[in-house]
Amino acid sequence: MMCPYMKTKDGFEMQLGVNHLGHFLLTYLLIGLLKRSAPARIVVVSSLAHNFGWIRFHDLLSQGSYNSGLAYCQSKLANVLFARELARRLKGRVGEGEREGG
Repeated sequence: MMCPYMKTKDGFEMQLGVNHLGHFLLTYLLIGLLKRSAPARIVVVSSLAHNFGWIRFHDLLSQGSYNSGLAYCQSKLANVLFARELARRLKGRVGEGEREGG
């Protein structure tokens, strides 16, 4: 997604906001219900672009400089890191053990 620099209504860089933060917030708001509804699944979608990204903690909102490709890669890496941490925290609680083929 090669888009010009824009911000969300809340002031976040648009690609990070749309590709990651919105989904993060939705998951956060539904996590209690998902735990009570076990077995449940949380699906996080990313792309291979995460391999080319890094989290720019010093300039997370891309205010210092902006490259649309790198911003996209950063947002996809955020998806992958979120999925890994979520899986670690929820291990055995939300649908664990109900994988395809197993």
